[in-house]
Amino acid sequence: MRPLQCCQKGLKGKQRMNLWDKSVIIFFILFLFGSTSSAEPKTVAVVTGEEFVSYERALKGFKQAVTESGQDLRLFEYKVPNDPNGLKDFIQKLHSFRPDLILTVGSKSTELISKEIKNIPIVFSSVLNPEVSGFIASKESPGSNLTGASLDIPIKIQLEKFKLLVPRIRRIGVLYTSQTKKLIEVAKICADSLNLVLVSSLIDSEKEIPFALEKLRGKIEGLWAVADENIFTPQSTQFILLFTLRNSLPLMGINPGMVENGALFTLACDYKDVGRQSGILALKILSGIAPSQIPVSVPRIIYLYLNQKTAKQIELKLSPDLVKVAKEVYQ
Repeated sequence: MRPLQCCQKGLKGKQRMNLWDKSVIIFFILFLFGSTSSAEPKTVAVVTGEEFVSYERALKGFKQAVTESGQDLRLFEYKVPNDPNGLKDFIQKLHSFRPDLILTVGSKSTELISKEIKNIPIVFSSVLNPEVSGFIASKESPGSNLTGASLDIPIKIQLEKFKLLVPRIRRIGVLYTSQTKKLIEVAKICADSLNLVLVSSLIDSEKEIPFALEKLRGKIEGLWAVADENIFTPQSTQFILLFTLRNSLPLMGINPGMVENGALFTLACDYKDVGRQSGILALKILSGIAPSQIPVSVPRIIYLYLNQKTAKQIELKLSPDLVKVAKEVYQ
């Protein structure tokens, strides 16, 4: 019996040695090459400027895209300080923190952060006209450390919808300043491709609006409003609305509020989906793609807002099919 017992003990000892050897090998493999399960989560600094419901929806969409990806990210939310000294300290803290990525929501935070931080990838969300604002070189090749999800509904889609709502239209007027000159250049090409003529009027400030509109009277069959802060103030917007109504001109407004107050229609995007788009862009960057190689996105979901009362006032019959698909119809 003893020889057999000794043999069994020796076998068990050998098995233990084999298990030990395997454990040592596995340890060194993990030590040398790392373990995916122990990887630190990526960090994202979320920076907002203004407090708007639309921006809250965009941030919700961003978080949703990140959650759905299954990637482990840690989000740290900040608000841009209003005073210069506070902003300087905030920028220094961001540099010290050095997150893997910064998300800016809205134009204000994007402008401030993109000017000061050049060594951390930045994704913006809910920014209108990022090219005109000087944030990017172009949507196709944004350049530098910045890309994002814009609110820019393609101009061709805007003019196509104008033509669809007002089939008789051929000459569309537009007011612009040096701030939006680039948009007008693109718009003229788009208009020409749709057999439309864009009659543009360059002005320096809102004070010139009455004179510019008077010059356009009789030369246009509709007016297209371009988001330009040098033109659209509460007072000038009211003046433009009254002018178009008195002259039976269909007006494409810059937001649903203008439609509610008398513009014929506008197109608006889904902010939550724009936020989701910025989340997708952020995940691409965190996977190793440079921001400069990622084109800026445009809205995927576009809503139509109509004013039925205005249509009647300017003697325009709206297509029932278009009224049905409108997000909101003001009576």
